[in-house]
Amino acid sequence: MVIPPNDGLQGLSPIAERPLFGIMPNAPHQAAGVLAGATYNLAFVEFDDQGRCYDRAQMQAVAQRLDAMRDARQDAIVLVFAHGWKHDARTDDDNLSSFRIVLAQTAAFERDHAAQAGAAARPVLGVFVGWRGLTAFGPTDLIADATFLGRQEAGHRVSTGSARELFGRLRHYRNARIARRGAPLLIVSGHSFGGMIVYSALAQSLIEAASDQDLVMDSRFADLVLLINPAIEGARYLPIYDLVYQSAFVQASTPQLPLFVCVQADNDRAVGWAFPLGNAANGVEEAAIGDLEQRCITHGLGFIDEFRTHRLDAASPDAAAVLDPPGLKQPSPFWVVRANPGVIDGHSGIWQPSFKEFLASVVFSQVVLTRNRAPTTQAAPV
Repeated sequence: MVIPPNDGLQGLSPIAERPLFGIMPNAPHQAAGVLAGATYNLAFVEFDDQGRCYDRAQMQAVAQRLDAMRDARQDAIVLVFAHGWKHDARTDDDNLSSFRIVLAQTAAFERDHAAQAGAAARPVLGVFVGWRGLTAFGPTDLIADATFLGRQEAGHRVSTGSARELFGRLRHYRNARIARRGAPLLIVSGHSFGGMIVYSALAQSLIEAASDQDLVMDSRFADLVLLINPAIEGARYLPIYDLVYQSAFVQASTPQLPLFVCVQADNDRAVGWAFPLGNAANGVEEAAIGDLEQRCITHGLGFIDEFRTHRLDAASPDAAAVLDPPGLKQPSPFWVVRANPGVIDGHSGIWQPSFKEFLASVVFSQVVLTRNRAPTTQAAPV
């Protein structure tokens, strides 16, 4: 059992011991509402296997909070995380616990940076996207491992369902504040099939950003989209590759912070091995132009060598990660990063200290950038 952080968050569901074997219920794990913590707020929106909200009240709670902040002309830092395979929104899930730590760290950084600037700190709102990433379970991972293909199909349905409503509501809030010269920050992230859910829902916005002819690209959706070990075919990324992986584009661009970051572990067996096997039939049935497109039909986005723009390596999980090429401002804001086991160990080992430190540097740079975007008028805390 994972012990959640001591962050003063109120209203979470009680932690229940799991039996040795079982099937996770087809039901939400958290109640509707925006929960208050010591330094941030957190809301849950959970989806069933068909992509519908388990409880519409969860969606409405987020919608009402976003509408209230928009009407009050209040800027906020909104961090969204969609978990992946073998996870859900249980209170003691380690993805949720780690996300809460990121929220608390972001709130602390914003508070300190705002104090240095002599301004009011923006409130931090987290949104945890839950779905049935864990169904069958047992004393070893073998039973859960057997659910890979079924959970992949469920993730596809979630990505085209009411999750798009949630992301649309988040986009409307962000863009309404920017239109009024506000300084909101929206970061959307996902792991594994959660990364597939995020990318599938936001692909159009990302392609539109990549097609922008300005020297500095700007997303119409979020300030940053972050995928970690995403279980999505490389073919879905080819439209962006065709736009931004050209020498003429790189030479003409002005260095900027990333809009899109995909970080893929070298030793991720689920995406590196199981994913191509599960998609083998597609490689036979679907026509392709050339070797690159053929591999993209079956292999995960992060395992296509032609897509890679960076490496991220650490000597150990507790050592600082080194980014190559260095620096957060790069000619292209679309990154595909390969990471060694010292940074991310396997498919689910994403919360090691070295990676969390890198993640914090990316998030905090966006905190500074958006605060400097325009003057902000603050209302009551979220």
